[in-house]
Amino acid sequence: MDDLAVEVIERVRLWPTHAALDGRLMRVKWGAWAVYVPARQLKLLHAVGGCQHCISPRGPKREAVLEGRETGPNAEAWAAAFRRPVVRRVAENWVMFDRLHRAGLGPEPLGLVVVRDYRSFFSRGVGPAAGLRVADLNTYPEKTPATEAELRAAGIVPDRTLASIREQIRGYVSDLNNLYGAMPLDGEAEVEQVEAKLRRALEQAG
Repeated sequence: MDDLAVEVIERVRLWPTHAALDGRLMRVKWGAWAVYVPARQLKLLHAVGGCQHCISPRGPKREAVLEGRETGPNAEAWAAAFRRPVVRRVAENWVMFDRLHRAGLGPEPLGLVVVRDYRSFFSRGVGPAAGLRVADLNTYPEKTPATEAELRAAGIVPDRTLASIREQIRGYVSDLNNLYGAMPLDGEAEVEQVEAKLRRALEQAG
């Protein structure tokens, strides 16, 4: 982990059809918890005020959750998700993708990224963001889809709904994030190291 570098992107602007990274326009692919920028192989987590956000139309309103007005069965989980710093979730993603890649079950993680000045059409203002670059699974040879047992053997606790198992690309796990997202088993120390690197990069960029 000591030689793990963090790329700093000074400015990102996101619209429904495209993004501007340091002034360069690029197309994007949207997910509920992250946006993917193919030209940079960048998976950038949705952020509001530096914390996770979800743009699924089936999800609750952020303000209602954080103000305690959401009383559904998953209200506490949504509140925890919306309060979770994106640097923490990116660190968890990095550790998991590293384990998956080593086991031949996921894309190679290529680099960590922080954004100092981030704004999207949903972000309620400017704030920091973070993400990671991963290899393009569309260039990988197709294989038999990864199984839950294989993920657990690689040190990954799958998400509660097993979406990470169902929604693979060419037989590889590509998405680890949802309300009850996948987590690295016994990965606290590794996650903390990566998170610290992300935080330092943001502080130095500020």
